[in-house]
Amino acid sequence: MWIELSEFNLKLLIPLIFPVFKRIQDLTKKAYVTNDNQLFKAIRYFTSYTFSFICLIIIYLRTRETKNNKTDDQKDDDHKLLDTIENSRTLSQTQTFRTMSNQIDELKLNISKKNKIKSFLFLALLCLIGFFCYFYRYLFENDEYRVAKQSIGILFDIAGYIILSYLILKQKLYKHSYVSSGIIAFILLILFILSIFHMKREYIFFSFLYYFFYSLSFVTYDILKKKYMNIFFNTPYFMMLVIGITDVVLVLIYDLIAYLVDSDKEGIIKGFQNNITDAGDFFLFFLDILLQFIWNLGIWMTIYYLTPCHYFISEYISEYIYYLQSASEAKDGDEFYSTVNVVIFSISYFINFCCCLIFNEVVILNFCGMDYNTKKRIKERTKIDIRNTNIEFNIIEDDTERDSVSSA
Repeated sequence: MWIELSEFNLKLLIPLIFPVFKRIQDLTKKAYVTNDNQLFKAIRYFTSYTFSFICLIIIYLRTRETKNNKTDDQKDDDHKLLDTIENSRTLSQTQTFRTMSNQIDELKLNISKKNKIKSFLFLALLCLIGFFCYFYRYLFENDEYRVAKQSIGILFDIAGYIILSYLILKQKLYKHSYVSSGIIAFILLILFILSIFHMKREYIFFSFLYYFFYSLSFVTYDILKKKYMNIFFNTPYFMMLVIGITDVVLVLIYDLIAYLVDSDKEGIIKGFQNNITDAGDFFLFFLDILLQFIWNLGIWMTIYYLTPCHYFISEYISEYIYYLQSASEAKDGDEFYSTVNVVIFSISYFINFCCCLIFNEVVILNFCGMDYNTKKRIKERTKIDIRNTNIEFNIIEDDTERDSVSSA
């Protein structure tokens, strides 16, 4: 077969499913938000992060009893070990052992303190980058740039994930990676050229510049999240809680200062005043945050269990849904969402979505050597090598036994 699927992995369903919650969240938001702004979006976004405390509580309750049992058993084992050592050694040897044990414990404590400091600084950096991402949108987002979002915006996202994953995470790129990413880039450039005809000339360069820095900030944020997980092994739930609380405080401080300077300026306070007018709106506000949490958790789980580049898959699903939604809501005469453009974009999205699956080895192409360095083929070659090695070892062992019998 020229095309085959990789080994089934339940975790691959994460980037396929969670974009659905983004669509539901969009519908919920429309039900109560009539006058939105970037700071009101930011406070909902980062507040949704704090819902991760529910996951942390569940993990704590599930592991507490197990930890207590292990601790009791460990203490018994330590006492037995010390008794054995004391019985088998002289007094001076026992004292030396205890001194060495204390030094090791002190060394472990120092290493633990250094790791906590590094972890704190890394998390602080992630909090600042996350805050900057939304602050950047608050300062520079323009509705005129939206036409370029499904082309150059996605191109910068994908290019950023590939380049930074290669440089920071040391993710290897192979033939199928270059071919699939090359096709994606070519199609997105064509779509951007088509989009230019539907943009005002003065906004073309600025939209290009806006999405470059927009993608750079968000991609850096996601790549460094994965780097942190690889180094410190903290759960995504813990990271989300810390970043959520920190950035909620930062956004509130900024909004309070901005409101005191200019009470008419759009922000969080204005967002609540304009959109939360009764109990029904508050319920929808809470539901909106909950759905955002599930959506954000899907991104974190994708990065945690898979790779940042697997986010391509959900990115394409989300953006295609967003494009169709915008097309259905477009006013008559909006040529960007004409039938011809919808067909062109739909075909392009389908091709690039398939290329995303090829890049991430969900789909394997068995021609031109593009399957050689996929994980599935590497595992198959490893099994064959182990089998051949065992066969050779058994042959050598049989020959040795025959030589021993002959010499006897």
